[in-house]
Amino acid sequence: MKHIDTSMKKLTILGFYPQRLNLLMELGYDSNGYETFDVLQNIGVKEELSDYVENTYFDVRFHETYLEEKFDSFQKSSFAFGVIGIKSKEMVFDYFKKFNIKKTQFPNLIHPSCVISNSVELNKGIQIESLCSITVLAKIGFGVNIKRNSAIGHHCVINDYVTINPGAIISSFVEIGKNTLIGTGVVIKDKISIGENTIIGSGSNVTKDIPSNSIAYGNPCVVHRINKV
Repeated sequence: MKHIDTSMKKLTILGFYPQRLNLLMELGYDSNGYETFDVLQNIGVKEELSDYVENTYFDVRFHETYLEEKFDSFQKSSFAFGVIGIKSKEMVFDYFKKFNIKKTQFPNLIHPSCVISNSVELNKGIQIESLCSITVLAKIGFGVNIKRNSAIGHHCVINDYVTINPGAIISSFVEIGKNTLIGTGVVIKDKISIGENTIIGSGSNVTKDIPSNSIAYGNPCVVHRINKV
């Protein structure tokens, strides 16, 4: 399966999370050959440029687009999400929808070291870091982040805006709800359902279903409180 699209070399990043920006630019280059990045900052969450460590390998330009007329030059761009927090990607997309951008303008950024079955159904705006695997008949929704060394089993459904942190192992027939965050090193048993807007803490072993709007962790993983985000 070919993941690389070398026809576009410029990527517009929506939202600014300084600690992640260099990782995203490296993924954009490794997957699709992007070397120039426009970063649109204003999303209702203000981050300090002083927290960004400059990467001189890439051409990076920061913009504040408060007025619609200033967005005109970006409307036909290819976009990527620059944020990963729970509900952050959906908030960013909803903000920029007023400029008539479409999901089809979000290319998938998939590291060439990943192994993805030909039968996997990929939406748009997906970011998959190095050494991940996704097996047969899984479905990956819009704006999903899958970080390095994670494995997703067959017939899994990963819904829109989910973030899966490094080293997660998701067994077969698992469904993860929209806007949920899976922590580093989490293991999820077969046929488990995890609801929307839920956080699963790092290192958890999920052996039972977890409802929406929960903060859950532990071995075995249990709900500790309501997620009010």
